[in-house]
Amino acid sequence: MLTASCSSPPTVGVTSSLGRHALKGKTLAIGGFTARSIADYPGQSAEETIVSDAGTALQRRFKHFHVLSAEDLWAAAGPPPRKISTGVPITIGHKRTQDFLRKTHKLGVDYLMWIDLMDNSTRNSTGQYVSTSRGQSTTSRSGARRSTSYGYNSYIYSSYAAAGRCLGVSYALLDTASGKPVWRADCVYAKSRVNSEVSGYGYPPPPRTPLPPEETQLMQRVTTAAIAELPK
Repeated sequence: MLTASCSSPPTVGVTSSLGRHALKGKTLAIGGFTARSIADYPGQSAEETIVSDAGTALQRRFKHFHVLSAEDLWAAAGPPPRKISTGVPITIGHKRTQDFLRKTHKLGVDYLMWIDLMDNSTRNSTGQYVSTSRGQSTTSRSGARRSTSYGYNSYIYSSYAAAGRCLGVSYALLDTASGKPVWRADCVYAKSRVNSEVSGYGYPPPPRTPLPPEETQLMQRVTTAAIAELPK
């Protein structure tokens, strides 16, 4: 069985009112993470990893700026209130509120980044295909020294099972003084894992379906791509 992965770079669309050096000398922080619904929420441990990775990515992007991780910010200002899903009372992240923004502003934070997971969908698929390659054979006979060359087709039969995940993520940079967003990146990223079996004598049985890529793995790449768009 062969295992492969398929993906393309994250798609990032940016709207911004920031100038080229608008963030220079400012204090930035990761505020928190919110999922749109219970179906999109990846779980508490995944949320913690996503927020932590975002702080690391922001600190790498602005090495000479004052950047606070969500952990440090929450320790000083207190965590933002939890967001509870409607219907089933389950936590699906945290809420950005004016009260939380005021607290962070009093701590000297100028801009706060918030992550909203808008879509987290998976899809499975199976299929079969056949590929053909052209080969050459040569025969010869002694005595008359006669030789003949002819072509032949070689067939490879394949069966596959794939599992993919697509994320839609919005990153907002909030001015803590006004509470308004000054920069926004809307990102889409999809990746699949594929298991396949091959045979030269007919279609093999379909392989087991792989697990889709984990949200935290995909979010690392999405977050890095989004933060790379922030002006320095």
